[in-house]
Amino acid sequence: MNAPLTRWQSLSWLSRFTLLNALLALVIVLSNAPLRDNPGGVLGTTYLTLASLGHFPFYAALVSLLPLLLVLVMRQRQRPQVLGVVAVLVHGAFIVLLLLDARLFALYRFHINSLLVQLVLSGALYDQVQLSWLDWALAAAVVLAVFAAQAALAWACWRRLPARPRRAVLSHWAIAGVFMVAGQAATVYYDARALRAAVSQWSYLPWAMPITAKRLMLSQFGVGVDDSAQGEMGAMRPGAKQGVLRYPLQPMQCTPTEPAPNVLMIVLDSLRRDALDATIMPNTWKLAQQSMVFPRHYSSGNSTRPGFFGLLYGVPPSYFDDMLREQRGSVLFQVLQQQGYGLHLYVSAPLDGTEFDRTIFANVRQHLEVAPIKLPIYERDRHIMNALKQDIAQELQAKPRRPWFGLAFLDSSHAPYHFPKGYPPLAQPMAESISYSQLDGKQEALPYINRYHTGVHYADSMIGEILAQLRASGADKNTIVLITGDHGDEFNDLKQGYWGHNGNFADYQVVVPFVLHWPGRGTAVPTGISAHQDLVPTLMHHALGCSNPFGDYSTGRDLFVPPPPEPPVLLVDSWVLRGIRHGDDIYAMDHYGNLNIMDSQNRPKKDAKPDPVVMRSAFEMMTRFRK
Repeated sequence: MNAPLTRWQSLSWLSRFTLLNALLALVIVLSNAPLRDNPGGVLGTTYLTLASLGHFPFYAALVSLLPLLLVLVMRQRQRPQVLGVVAVLVHGAFIVLLLLDARLFALYRFHINSLLVQLVLSGALYDQVQLSWLDWALAAAVVLAVFAAQAALAWACWRRLPARPRRAVLSHWAIAGVFMVAGQAATVYYDARALRAAVSQWSYLPWAMPITAKRLMLSQFGVGVDDSAQGEMGAMRPGAKQGVLRYPLQPMQCTPTEPAPNVLMIVLDSLRRDALDATIMPNTWKLAQQSMVFPRHYSSGNSTRPGFFGLLYGVPPSYFDDMLREQRGSVLFQVLQQQGYGLHLYVSAPLDGTEFDRTIFANVRQHLEVAPIKLPIYERDRHIMNALKQDIAQELQAKPRRPWFGLAFLDSSHAPYHFPKGYPPLAQPMAESISYSQLDGKQEALPYINRYHTGVHYADSMIGEILAQLRASGADKNTIVLITGDHGDEFNDLKQGYWGHNGNFADYQVVVPFVLHWPGRGTAVPTGISAHQDLVPTLMHHALGCSNPFGDYSTGRDLFVPPPPEPPVLLVDSWVLRGIRHGDDIYAMDHYGNLNIMDSQNRPKKDAKPDPVVMRSAFEMMTRFRK
């Protein structure tokens, strides 16, 4: 190991050392995987093996970037000592991290992530996991053993350098590249087919980043799942032993109420709290005067997927990936089906990005209708509202009658805000269109706000029609009506250059109107904080007669019970960030473990540290429904 080496000899050694560490990583991680009794059967085991053979060389190659840089910058005849020490250190650290992750996954069924890092840094984890001196001694021994093994492996690779190092390097990485490409190609195919036996295996791979292309596979190759196809859906839905979820914690115990109420939910995309106004939403405003209105109501996210997810599951959006892998639909729809409800579910926008058809509505896909994509957005909203009105009319004429659940998710209020040509502006000046490249901290917001208000007003006009239908038929006396939004929308309100949503967790993007008309409950304006996660347990308990403790299936609370004085810990997500709202404090965490603490106006709080109580509460909610 003392003789100077050529650059290709160094590269050959590094390639072999890297790929052997990839195999070691594979052994560590697959020690937690059910290879013999895989819930996905032969397909699950085969896919997991193939995906792993591409997954770990990729991460091992990333770890080797620093020693590779040393090889490239050192002179042509190289001494191996520096290269060997650096490679042993970085790969040893990687193996230690994988061992820790494997132990964590064995205990809690999730991998090291940003929230866990913050729990460690804040000290909150130490309150829940007390380690003895023996635990620390064992951990130190494992770390020393890992680095000793790495040194031995490095020495063995030096001793067995190939005679033709260039060919060895190219052949090693050609084989690894084949597995990488094959694993991702299989992922694209099985995800497009929605074969849970394969895609559920992602949960065993730490920091998996599967490539998906459902729309492309369906349009170009005809590979995909027809929404109306039910035969395969039964195989996709897991039993209680499959996957990492334990949701609900106990079987639901529900006795139908008499008379069983109808339920109508209308959700407007990007509905700001201040849009609930007599001028902007006159029909919803009129209903609000006869309903419970929650003025401090938080969505579970600042974008559609987390916001809608929390509303219809009653759990934080941090469970989205697990629900998607296991095709686990909301327990709300499970109970509605068991009690014989007619389901009429309509959404205006395509589901490609949100994947609600494989999560929330996984068990009721046959009842879900998406508006024709060829229509302009305002016509899509009209299409689904007309269809819902027709369904309600048929339900009211049926004999014997059955209770029904109707849902309409409208998109006219989403940027760039939609309404028919010639629809009168609610106020002037109104922008004719929105140029996102021109939006900045100096742009005048009023023309865009007026356009937004006009789009909301158009959506409210259709809400008025369906409310009038209920009143005219008398069905309003036995129909629970909810009107809310999936998240808010910002027009540079904070003067920080934020427009739209998915930007921060301040009130403009996460506080939404929540108008709940419940016959027999009267009117009220509760002063406490409420959240999207509260809807499902309230419906399940009061409308569907479920006696389970709320914690069996939700992290929410009863909307009809006054909240405790202490502000709740609320988990809110975006597409790229995970957030916590606690009173006026905002915690925002990225995927790399960076934590920022802001005040209610999204301004950084200097020297602020995370509250261990808040972090513990968040951790509990994120792990409650995992095995």
